Amino acid sequence: MAHFLVVYATTEGQTRRISEQVAAQLKGAGHSATLVDAKAAASLELGSFDAAVLAASLHVGRHQPEMLDFIRRQRVRLDRVPTAFISVSLSASSTEAQDIANAREAAEAMFDELDWEPTHLHLAAGAVHDRQMGALKRWVIHRILRQKGVEMAPSGDMEFTDWPALERFVDTFVRETLEAGREFA
Repeated sequence: MAHFLVVYATTEGQTRRISEQVAAQLKGAGHSATLVDAKAAASLELGSFDAAVLAASLHVGRHQPEMLDFIRRQRVRLDRVPTAFISVSLSASSTEAQDIANAREAAEAMFDELDWEPTHLHLAAGAVHDRQMGALKRWVIHRILRQKGVEMAPSGDMEFTDWPALERFVDTFVRETLEAGREFA
């Protein structure tokens, strides 16, 4: 059994939901998982962990500053264990290769800025929840989606997350972490 630290930074809540699913999947596989909001992580004693999954959403080409701060503060510890980074964005749901490339480039730019590289990267599609956004952001998001040929649901809620792909990513990360020959308590 391994102990996984799952840290997330979210704006509208979808990244938290993704992270909750990751933690549940890890626990379902017999591991322990500690789920922490990056905003609270600075004031917590994190204890020991065998691997870490970090998730942050991408907005206007940048991930949340609290995730960058967390990585900077915990860099030495993160470098000692296998790490997975989940970058959540609407671009990850696109069928256009350039949108996917832009999402990957934004994650890589963050890694370059931090001079840090996770052992695994996953681009996860996010969601749109109109009630979680101000009028201007809602208008911009709806406009971009219409340009991509996506019409918003009348409810104002649309989820794009590919849950089976996320599950496969977590399974692969766990398998490769365990196969790396690490001894876990």
